[in-house]
Amino acid sequence: MAGDKLSTVLRILDNENRLLERADQKAIALLSTLGVFMVFFVVYFRVIPINAVTITLSSVYFFFALLSIVYLIMTVRPRIRPIDENSGDEDSVPASEPAFFMGIRRFRNLSNYKEALNIMAGDEETTVDVYIRQIYSLAQINAAKYKYIQRAVLLVIISLSVELVIIAYLFAYHLGEGLVPPISGM
Repeated sequence: MAGDKLSTVLRILDNENRLLERADQKAIALLSTLGVFMVFFVVYFRVIPINAVTITLSSVYFFFALLSIVYLIMTVRPRIRPIDENSGDEDSVPASEPAFFMGIRRFRNLSNYKEALNIMAGDEETTVDVYIRQIYSLAQINAAKYKYIQRAVLLVIISLSVELVIIAYLFAYHLGEGLVPPISGM
């Protein structure tokens, strides 16, 4: 029965880790997409006439693009407050968690780490508690990441929409100036 509890906890931990990776992949993909479109915009910036419409649209575009970048960076590296655990059972909570990076790096040497890992592995209930705390921590991180990624998606859509409006305006502007050759049939 206890083995089932540990395997269930490990499955949940694995799912939380996958969600964490997925949020990072989404953020990196959006950042890459935004970067490609920004390069296109900067390359063709020289053909944009200087007038009130283009200055306004360009300012709006750069504002939303920079805001998008900030939220995408916050998705990859969210700011999380330390979790305050007031469960009342301090005796069963190890001082350092030897199963995860932050806990591992607190040990001064390998022998201290090995001793704590053996103690944790010897008691299945302690092991389950360590994993449950890690699941809770990852869930808090995931909540922050998905909040930022949702906002970033909206901001990227707005940025790209403004860029498309600028392109449409430029086409109409250059067509009106006679700089765009007419489309002719064969």
